Amino acid sequence: MMKKAILNIFAMTGITLVVLSLVALCYDASFLCLETVFQALGVNVLIYAGVSLIDLLELRLYLVETGLKLVYSIVLVLVFGKIFGWYANLSVPVLGGMALVILLLCGYLDMLSLKNELKEINDLIGEK
Repeated sequence: MMKKAILNIFAMTGITLVVLSLVALCYDASFLCLETVFQALGVNVLIYAGVSLIDLLELRLYLVETGLKLVYSIVLVLVFGKIFGWYANLSVPVLGGMALVILLLCGYLDMLSLKNELKEINDLIGEK
């Protein structure tokens, strides 16, 4: 379980850095600060921990649970954007949009992972 959590956090951070780099290119930025990598990693750890806690609630309504995860994650990004001074280079809508894109990409990767796990389980069941 811990191995998967670490893998997911690093994958989310990698996606974050790629999306951030693409946005930076749109703004004609020529570099990405090294401290931003560690800031993104820290925020992603907090997002992953919070989303995992929301999963433990086992809410009956999928849309409510998903909405709660999105709101939590975007608010966290916006709060840390203020703390880390990200608004000097990005506006609130751009930062919120980036967070949404990152969460959607990570959700898609999670679905692919679950699909592969289900396929493996079905294959094991079929062998018996």
